[in-house]
This record gives sequence, structure tokens and C-alpha cells, in this order.
Amino acid sequence: RQVNQALEELNQMTMENAQFSEVNAKSSSQLSKQAEELLEVVHQFRLWEEEEERESLAALPEPGENKEMLYS
Repeated sequence: RQVNQALEELNQMTMENAQFSEVNAKSSSQLSKQAEELLEVVHQFRLWEEEEERESLAALPEPGENKEMLYS
């Protein structure tokens, strides 16, 4: 009788662990998807930041241009 009770408890624990594993797998999948989305946003931000940097650098005078402006 005690052996049967112990086996039933083990079986119950096994089923609970299987459920927890399933929930963890789903959570892991969702976190992975969110991480990919975050990487895409960060990548877009970096591209945007690089574009702004190029535009601001393009607005800077060329080397030697400042001397001409000072002496004119």
C-alpha cells in the first residue's frame, strides 16, 4: 500500500514537472522572440544614429575652409 502511494506521488510530481517544463518552454520561446525584436529595434536605432552622424558631419566645413572664412 505504501509503495503504491509513493508511486502515485512520484507520478503526480512527474506530471507537474512536465507541465512546468511546458510553461518554461513557452516562456523561453517568448523571451527569445522579444530579444530578437529588441535587437531589430537597436539595429534600426544604430542605423538612424549613424545616418544623423553622417548628416552632421556633412554640415561641418571642410578642412581649411575655416581659414578662408576667417581671412575674407
